[in-house]
Amino acid sequence: MSLLARVYIVRHGETNENRNGIIQGQLDTSLNGLGLEQARLVGEALRSVPFDIAFCSDLSRAVKTAEAILTHHPTVVTLHKQQELRERHMGEMQGKTTETKLQAGAGGRTIESGPFFAARAESWWMKYILDGTTSLPQRDNPYHILVTTHGGFIGTLVRSLIGNGKAGCAEGVAIRRCFNTSVTIIEVTRGRKGIITQWGDISHLKGLAEEKVENNVDEAEVDSADTAH
Repeated sequence: MSLLARVYIVRHGETNENRNGIIQGQLDTSLNGLGLEQARLVGEALRSVPFDIAFCSDLSRAVKTAEAILTHHPTVVTLHKQQELRERHMGEMQGKTTETKLQAGAGGRTIESGPFFAARAESWWMKYILDGTTSLPQRDNPYHILVTTHGGFIGTLVRSLIGNGKAGCAEGVAIRRCFNTSVTIIEVTRGRKGIITQWGDISHLKGLAEEKVENNVDEAEVDSADTAH
């Protein structure tokens, strides 16, 4: 099978909002101490990957995670910070805990709609991964692409690609929650088909693994908000 690209999609490190169950959405929150350590460890885990291109959400938690990964690469890789890679905008729910947020019937009207969010994610994939990589000079080895973004975005993108037949899972790969600094790999064939060969790997966290946030509040709220639309 001839590959066009191998895409490494990494969720950002932990924030205090993650730890405290606060819905972030597009709030520009920062990595906490554990999140910085997680970012360092995922950078170590990916240090041998010869990245050619790097994209990240323009929110600080994703930018700092991407920068920690790219510190290990002697060849300068430009980091493209993009609003399109932001988490779903959660409207009036942003900044609220799961206990104090507005009821979905009241706050749901201010949330970025599920179809719009999915279309945003898939449009980004088409423009920057499929079309963008196809336009690069042809070579024998696949391009290696880093994408650092958010849990809700990752889940929505992957499920949208699978639902539209643009990607499928390799044998043994199952789509579940993705924890902080988890690594998902999608291989893209020259026929522009995506193959999800790895989902949400956190083996690089080692001793920190037991400290992962068991519930990704933003990802869970993305799912529950869809049921309210």
